[in-house]
Amino acid sequence: MARQLPAHLSYKSALALLPPAHLTAPIEAVRKVHDRHFERWPPHINLLYPFLASPSTTTEQGDRAQLKEEIRARIQHVVKSIQPFHISMHADSAGVFSHGKKSKTVWLGPSTQSIQLLQSALQTEFAECDADQRPFKPHLSVGQAHSDKGATAVAEAIKNSVTEHLTHHDEVDAVALDWHVDKVFVIERKGYHGRFEVVDSIELGRDQQ
Repeated sequence: MARQLPAHLSYKSALALLPPAHLTAPIEAVRKVHDRHFERWPPHINLLYPFLASPSTTTEQGDRAQLKEEIRARIQHVVKSIQPFHISMHADSAGVFSHGKKSKTVWLGPSTQSIQLLQSALQTEFAECDADQRPFKPHLSVGQAHSDKGATAVAEAIKNSVTEHLTHHDEVDAVALDWHVDKVFVIERKGYHGRFEVVDSIELGRDQQ
């Protein structure tokens, strides 16, 4: 069970990176089978989570959420000086977090330190988002397992899924998903069981004022 948060933070919002649509199919094929959070989260790399409570307001038409301007301005202040960058997520070297003998999380990690610099800058700006005191370890979770053997099976599944995807697209030099990161996303869910949806995205390296 998630621990109690201060009132200004929420487990229902996050500041994250989302992979482009053309990369999600091989990830989702594995997550659908192995990730218990499949229905709640899209494929993502969290930068700040938990994030600020109620980061959006409803538009005058009442049909969609809109990021609060003061939050957007704070994010923009940080990312306008950070240039877009490239990452590769190598599916043949998936990582494993061990939460105990019977709890494992399998993940793909980005290849560049640029994401560390981005997260650090955002963390400095949003110093109040300090509920997670662990060192930042960028990762995209693909599934969970109850044993080392199970984690190995999930790792093999993501390797095979990515390999099949790349072969289909005639990209077989490396078992890696290449990704041009040019924006950050604020995502939010309504209710404890709701799915995270994009509220807004802010481009890197651009002054959008």
